[in-house]
Amino acid sequence: MAGLSTPTLHLTFEISGAEVNGPLNLTGTLLSAQTCEPEWVKDGASFTDVEVLNGTPVKYTLSQTGDSDRFSLNVRATQADTVTPIELALSLKEHLSYVLGLKDDLVLFYRRFVEEDEVLSLTFTRLRGLRLMRGTDLFQALTCSLLSQNNSVRLWNRSARLMMKYYGRVVRFSDGSQEFLFPRARALARLNPRELRSKTSMGYRANPIVNVSRMVVDGDLDLIDLAGRQYEDALDLLLELPGVGPKVADCFLLYGAGQLEAAPVDVWIHRIVSKLYFRGEKVSRLRTARFLRERFREWAGYAQLYLFDYARRGQL
Repeated sequence: MAGLSTPTLHLTFEISGAEVNGPLNLTGTLLSAQTCEPEWVKDGASFTDVEVLNGTPVKYTLSQTGDSDRFSLNVRATQADTVTPIELALSLKEHLSYVLGLKDDLVLFYRRFVEEDEVLSLTFTRLRGLRLMRGTDLFQALTCSLLSQNNSVRLWNRSARLMMKYYGRVVRFSDGSQEFLFPRARALARLNPRELRSKTSMGYRANPIVNVSRMVVDGDLDLIDLAGRQYEDALDLLLELPGVGPKVADCFLLYGAGQLEAAPVDVWIHRIVSKLYFRGEKVSRLRTARFLRERFREWAGYAQLYLFDYARRGQL
């Protein structure tokens, strides 16, 4: 007996530049290497991701036409036909607006720090339209933040994709593609860290990921409550978790919880800030993070993003 096909909704729509608060560089944003979720799949000038919206997996592809100031975003989406086209478009627009930071006032950011003596302003022309991405799944954000510790972007993304392949739910779309969702806490909590290491090559990071997953499943860690706390309070609680240091905590708070005063400090940012603001003086990573928060306040996360991206392009 032949299997029944699942009705599928295909949708194409546009997000105009008028709906975005300031300039946008989609490619720069998605390839910034600063995120708490696996990188979107790039195909030419298009980028594809899969997300669960209102309980149903949605596959969507984005491309940008025009320049960073006069542009439109072209969106193609596929979802099991459980909603109307208007409902899917509204839901996906809201999701993309949050994930890509489309409501962040970049013009205000640029104006705020355009003074000649502010080194950060040197990055604005080259990186105009670069936006700070947020995640929508707090467990995924914390897990990926743990994966990124002392790790290259390529390697932690590889480990994340292998986790999805072995422990995530598989979704098949009508175009013939097969995608894997990020594994839930319960799927990782029941693992032996040794198995997780062998399947994903994540090394010592398997232990804290399994332990944190068990804390979430057992109710000992409420990520929603944690993300809603004030920065200092949330930071203190995060630092009590297994395997979580200041950089991982700030990654989660910035890219997962959307707390823009957080400023993750890795080896790149540590060197950059020391060179540009301390004349090469050796300063601790904790002092570096505190300096960024005090100097840039609610824009600290953006300052970190711009300095990191500018430096890795060999501009500083």
